[in-house]
Amino acid sequence: MRTYAHAKTTDHLGRYYTGQVISQLLIDCLPQHQPTTLLDLGAGEGSLSVAASSKWDALDLVTIDVDRRASRVLAKELNKRGFTGTHRHVEKDALTTSLPKYLSEELQSRPTLAVCNPPFLIPKWRKQYGEIAEDVGFSGCLPAIKNTDAAILFLAQNLRVLKTKGTVGMIVPDSLVSAKKYIGFRRVLLEKYEVRQAIRLPRTSFVGTDAQAHILVISKRQPTSERVVLSNLASPYSKVESMAVDRDRAALRLDYLYHATETSHTTFTLASVSLDLRRGNFNSAEVRAHRSFILHTTNVSADMRGNWYDFGKISANLLKSSPPPVVAETGDILIARIGRNATDKIIGIAGGTVAISDCLYRLRVKPEYRVAVMQALVSNAGRTWLQAHAHGVAASQLSKSDLYKFPLNLAKSRRNASTA
Repeated sequence: MRTYAHAKTTDHLGRYYTGQVISQLLIDCLPQHQPTTLLDLGAGEGSLSVAASSKWDALDLVTIDVDRRASRVLAKELNKRGFTGTHRHVEKDALTTSLPKYLSEELQSRPTLAVCNPPFLIPKWRKQYGEIAEDVGFSGCLPAIKNTDAAILFLAQNLRVLKTKGTVGMIVPDSLVSAKKYIGFRRVLLEKYEVRQAIRLPRTSFVGTDAQAHILVISKRQPTSERVVLSNLASPYSKVESMAVDRDRAALRLDYLYHATETSHTTFTLASVSLDLRRGNFNSAEVRAHRSFILHTTNVSADMRGNWYDFGKISANLLKSSPPPVVAETGDILIARIGRNATDKIIGIAGGTVAISDCLYRLRVKPEYRVAVMQALVSNAGRTWLQAHAHGVAASQLSKSDLYKFPLNLAKSRRNASTA
């Protein structure tokens, strides 16, 4: 399996372990009626199963995982807590195509409820995965089927296994909720199934990582409402905030923060005043190897945020590079494109010229708006907007198309023009 670059803190199966608060939140979001059988697909050590057992003591709990050691840990924890229901563990690949038939034969019926914390990785593609996606209507909406997140396959498998009108509560990576490449997937999901709730989780939700994740609660039936409930948990012990958005808007992003910062009344955006917006053309390896100075995100610290700097003259060697470097000049604004602290890495060029890496955007705006645009980008409201529109499981990324949508108060910009 090929894990994401940030997956250094996962186990050998690409799993992150869920904290008790998040596990309980997921269980509390599920339908309140007592289920006969609850399925935990890819259960690991079973933090979600443990939370479910605390809520429903007469539960018939079925866990599936290839890791026998993890199932023993779960069994001991259930016993320690005095669980009075039944627990059956199936040591099997969670993504085998025969799983629905196997469970139907073993359980004599399909489960009505499921929980799942899938591995955050891209698995090596197998032919059987196409069958799993096809069975639930996902195969035609995946951008590059061999680079599909495991979470989509686990969701598809849960939907295959569940009874009609059954519900699954899943923890999914930010890519499924926010990435542009999965807009088609989200549209199909929202058309075919009832997304009961989507909750943005704090980056501190998992042990040993700050991976961005969300909870999705989905029922195996046609949608019963034109609206979708989006929620946000700012910190593990804060109150959950919620809002409802139209399904067609939710397909853009199933992310509370994104929609909470949308300002439909704003007429002017960054695109209104931009002359040019482009990223640099040196990757991090080329930056390290080059003899001449190339500005990279590592050269921009948080205390530089919002300030203007003079960089002097660019190296003649750089100007001879092929292709020519993207160069920032006097009046340009540089914005970090990627990184955990990207919203803190915004500076202006007060003088001179400097070549930039591909982790930075060079924003060139009309001279009369330079100061106002900088002020807007580094304001508290600007930081919130940028954070909400960036996406990524580990290091957040800000797309050029989203940055163009950054809202501006143009009247205020005109008032500040004299200071530029």
